[in-house]
Amino acid sequence: MSGQVLHFTPNAELGPQANLAAFIDLCRQSEVLGAREQFDENTWDVGYQKGQNKVLRVIYSTHEAAAQDKAEPALPQPFLDFAKAVLVYLQDTRPVVSQAPRIAALRYLEAALRDMNKGRRPTAVSPEVLDRAIELAKTSVSAGVAYRTAGQLGLIAKFMAAKGFIGLRQPWRPRMKKPQEYGSRISKEAIQARQEKLPSAAALRALGGIFHEASNPVDVLVSSYTALMLCAPERINEVLRLRRNCLVPGEQRFVGKIGMRWAGSKGFDDTTKWFPTQMGPIARDAVERLLAVTNEGHKLAAWYSDNPTTMYYHAGVVHLRHREVLSLAEVAQVLWGDAGGRVAANVWARSKGLEAVPFDKRRIGYLRADVERAVLDMLPATFPYVPGDEELLCKDSLAVTRTNELHAERATYLCMFDCVDHGTIDNRLGVPGKESIFDRFTFTEDDGTRIGLNSHSLRHYLNMLAQMGGLSSAEIAIFSGRKDVQQNRAYDHMSSAEVQAPISAALKAGFTTALVPAGSRTITTRSEFKGVGVVAAHTTDFGWCMHNFAAEPCQMYRDCINCEEQECIKGDAQKEENLRLLKSETEYLLEQARQALSDEEYGADNWVKHQTTTLQRACALLDVMADPKVVPGARIRLDRVVNAPLLTNQAPALPINTRRVRKALK
Repeated sequence: MSGQVLHFTPNAELGPQANLAAFIDLCRQSEVLGAREQFDENTWDVGYQKGQNKVLRVIYSTHEAAAQDKAEPALPQPFLDFAKAVLVYLQDTRPVVSQAPRIAALRYLEAALRDMNKGRRPTAVSPEVLDRAIELAKTSVSAGVAYRTAGQLGLIAKFMAAKGFIGLRQPWRPRMKKPQEYGSRISKEAIQARQEKLPSAAALRALGGIFHEASNPVDVLVSSYTALMLCAPERINEVLRLRRNCLVPGEQRFVGKIGMRWAGSKGFDDTTKWFPTQMGPIARDAVERLLAVTNEGHKLAAWYSDNPTTMYYHAGVVHLRHREVLSLAEVAQVLWGDAGGRVAANVWARSKGLEAVPFDKRRIGYLRADVERAVLDMLPATFPYVPGDEELLCKDSLAVTRTNELHAERATYLCMFDCVDHGTIDNRLGVPGKESIFDRFTFTEDDGTRIGLNSHSLRHYLNMLAQMGGLSSAEIAIFSGRKDVQQNRAYDHMSSAEVQAPISAALKAGFTTALVPAGSRTITTRSEFKGVGVVAAHTTDFGWCMHNFAAEPCQMYRDCINCEEQECIKGDAQKEENLRLLKSETEYLLEQARQALSDEEYGADNWVKHQTTTLQRACALLDVMADPKVVPGARIRLDRVVNAPLLTNQAPALPINTRRVRKALK
């Protein structure tokens, strides 16, 4: 995508049809999605997805053709050009990774126009047409897919109305509730979804066994990548975009720990994550194995990065570098190191369109220059960068192997490399009709059936463990590389019994040993409360709450940090550590809220305001805690209005103003 920013302003003096024509002309000249070069084509190449080597395409076919997986017939004109322009404009203003939901919404919209005899003109779209498009989606796809399609239809309708292409008396919103994908924890649907999303115990045991037993390159590669996905809840595209120097040794407070530089996705920034102590050695071992098994591929990637126009000659064929004509045996030796592959060499050369030339009186050969050009054409289309990542050089990637090196039957090229994509991993985890690593090592489910595993199920598994372990939603989102904390919900697979287990354990322990770490709290007696003038109190994460619940319920909904009735004590190490953790989490959440505000997400301004206030109050409390003038044991409150720290010897009836606070600090 170029640096061009599309902006279309309708001309009030023109009608909807004329404005639509001007809009299409603007998008036709854009570089977004390669529109300038392929606008008149009905199938567009729109780049690569992270972790995949195949080109993503947008096919402008009708709803009926798409249902039969056909490219024809295409959407009729003039709706066809409108659909192309909409995809280009929205990708520039509201970019997405996959265009599939948007092109699906446009297909349903065109089908609804035909179904209601409205013709093919986009300007004939009305609320009734939009409602009909949703009905068509409901009858064609699952409830979840239909809901996402409805969301895209809402975006398109809002855009069309804003640009004057259609007139709506009031904003149109899809009347469709978000489907409950999992239901309750104890329903049959929830249990079934849980089983489908999570790996079986047999699969987890098998992965551990294969990791320690693997010696074949493909087994080493697959088992090492799955080991890394069990060390941290990462997406497979993030694992496949690791760099060769991804390991980070711990320093300062992380001494003895092992971290890893992860590539972000879905709006989350690149980051360094630290592994749990028990998983650090496994992660190090997995990376070392990957470095070893991809070493030859790395050499080729480094060679072509330095010599992009010269074919690599391995040690056994260096003497052929200046030969004018190569025999079939020599071509085979250059490609695969096998002089006996004459027939295969001839088939390869013909498939590349090379013309045979006489080699001697009875044999044929091929020009060395032609062979070199054919080999160089095998470089990744995005070279020197990895497909799907415009910042990761092939020579820096951990996921590079010699071409066909992971194939069970084809000969390995000694002169060319490939980038590993997620199909390489997924196809060896139990795809029907293909041998998996579980089959190779004779591992089965406990009932003897074949093990099948989706690589994403490992991410679900680690998220469930994190929730069972008591991590907060913010911690789980950060560790999982999520921009939105609400996305944690799709990974909550705890059963009813697992949710209640900590409560049951606490009840058995008498609400002491199981809930409060030994030595981390001190007991304050009722007489001591009386001495400091406290009528009612309960603990918070950061201090004490002086609110009298007998008088009225909490008006802050336990948002203690922003409440003036909370009182903190300087010197409580655990409470101060909780404050520092709150500050760190709030800084992250504020950054996400600001990004959402820049993306014009509804309600983001409220979150920016709330997180800003929370961060200011946390910083104010920490500043007082660090002030040497404030003696240990001092009681501190924050005024809700002025955010001023209040130092008190007894609980004040009313907040002290800023002037008295400054005097107290002196």
